[in-house]
Amino acid sequence: MQWINFYIAILFLLPFNQSMENVDVYLNDASNARMLKKVNRVRSTGCFCGRKYMPATTPLKWNDTLYKSALGHAKEMTRYNFFAHFSINGDDIGDRLESFGYDWQIAGENLGEGQKSFEEVLQDWLDSKSHCKMLLNPKVNEMAVATHGRFWVQHFGKTMPPNTVRKGRLK
Repeated sequence: MQWINFYIAILFLLPFNQSMENVDVYLNDASNARMLKKVNRVRSTGCFCGRKYMPATTPLKWNDTLYKSALGHAKEMTRYNFFAHFSINGDDIGDRLESFGYDWQIAGENLGEGQKSFEEVLQDWLDSKSHCKMLLNPKVNEMAVATHGRFWVQHFGKTMPPNTVRKGRLK
């Protein structure tokens, strides 16, 4: 009887007439820790990105603000059916991070489309020279990964030092 009540409760929590493409995959702390561990394992050993060897580097920390920004971009790509590092209004990752209050010194982004698991998207990123270099970039110290619909977004960052003001950006 308990299971029936559980399933009935779940049914009332799910929206009706919604395709799975529009359902968020909210990741829990265990999922975040698993993804972070896998990325940090790659960073701890180093690897070839194309023909260039990227040496081992420092581990990353999970950042919830980077997650919110990544999820926002994944949702936008799903809603408007596009795949790009720029938002539909022309914002880049720096603009998106600033809109979430992340005072970035260094920012980076990896995108994936169609992968069924984090392991699959991570392997695709490692097989891509530019994505691999971002994964092993020693200048970043935080990351997050979000998925929505068929899209994966990984954001990297390092915040500005205290009492530092950004003087402007090239656009």
